[in-house]
Amino acid sequence: MVISADTGQENARTRTILAFDCWLPGFTYVAELANEPGISLVFVHTSSMQTGEPAKEYESFRKQYDAPSWVHDFSEFGYDFQSMFERIKPDALLVTSLHHIEDRTALCYATSRNVPTYFIPHGIFLLQDSPQPVESKKKSLAGKFSAFLSKLPRAGYYTRFFWKFHFQMIRNGSRKNDLGKALRVYRSLIGDYQSWQWQPNAAVQQYYARSIDTLILYDASIASYFEKKFGAITTGARIVESGTLDVTRLLRQLRNAPPARRATGHKGQAYFISSPYPEYFSNPESRKACAEILTRLADLVRETGFDGLVYRPHPGEPAEFTAEICQASGARIDTRRDFTGLVEADLIIGTSSSLLYSAVLLRKPIAIWSTGRLKIDPPYYEPLISYPKIAIDADKPRDVEAIAKLATIEPLEAEIDLSGLKDPIADLARMVRN
Repeated sequence: MVISADTGQENARTRTILAFDCWLPGFTYVAELANEPGISLVFVHTSSMQTGEPAKEYESFRKQYDAPSWVHDFSEFGYDFQSMFERIKPDALLVTSLHHIEDRTALCYATSRNVPTYFIPHGIFLLQDSPQPVESKKKSLAGKFSAFLSKLPRAGYYTRFFWKFHFQMIRNGSRKNDLGKALRVYRSLIGDYQSWQWQPNAAVQQYYARSIDTLILYDASIASYFEKKFGAITTGARIVESGTLDVTRLLRQLRNAPPARRATGHKGQAYFISSPYPEYFSNPESRKACAEILTRLADLVRETGFDGLVYRPHPGEPAEFTAEICQASGARIDTRRDFTGLVEADLIIGTSSSLLYSAVLLRKPIAIWSTGRLKIDPPYYEPLISYPKIAIDADKPRDVEAIAKLATIEPLEAEIDLSGLKDPIADLARMVRN
């Protein structure tokens, strides 16, 4: 802080936070930082480097999102970390993922330049087990070969990204030239990507060791999860208990525009929160299953007295996919990117999205759907696990047990208590300013 000689008032120097991510929609998670006093936000994404399905998704994202002026593609810095850091001169680096190669690489570079690093998860990722198995036919030899070919673009992308920035950091002195260690990390990256992401081995941990200074988590008790899964990557990190990024947006919306009171006794909309896996978009059988399941759920909520079903797309969901499955089901797409639909709904339907955490805070009735036709994650975090829920078997043409329970739901005009909720964006801005 600098005290103005003329006024005697505090005049805070503007701090620059660089948020680095692998995809364009990531800016929506951290956008509230741009509204923080004394903070200049620069968001850089690597979308133009992507190959395979992510490259196709990027073309869709460019049409979907009207990105603000503080959003930039890595290409604007020549795909060079040194150039990016020298031009932006960040006071802090923020990532919203620890399991992507792009974020881990940025963390290492920031650490080499003594730039403080922060992590706020863009969702709640506490995957303890494998996703629910999908009922599927055994793949033929041709099917296996096709699946192998589909992975080649991503393998090529990870190969180019890893070695490009490994040698780039050696040249600028931010990493030692240990080819043997790098080869072990690369072998894990290509040969066992799931483990490289979610439970990295010792070689991977040491390669990215001590690259994160502060973990901002919605519950301090889950720090043990990161310690167990990521080991040396998070060793020595400070733990700050706050809220989720969704809570930031929910809090600020409710404070700025409290919801109007509604007449009780009438069931309004049911609200479906999409939490897809990427294969939903590209696999024809998965797309068909999504449309049929959504149709079944829409019929079910109408039968039990709700006005209809509103569909909230995932930020990474292609618009044409959303339009296709909603047209088939008659669900209305929530085109707003705020929390109005969630706040106004009388029933929330989903699987494990972090948005369900906000639904719990709002004390909404929640229904969890399951299927054997798609890869999904059932609830895996608290307080969602222990929160009362209605189970819907989406593989049944008509789940009679779920219908009976949904029919008993009475719309409640519950008071929303904001006093105990924490804002991770405000907490981050405060730490960086200090």
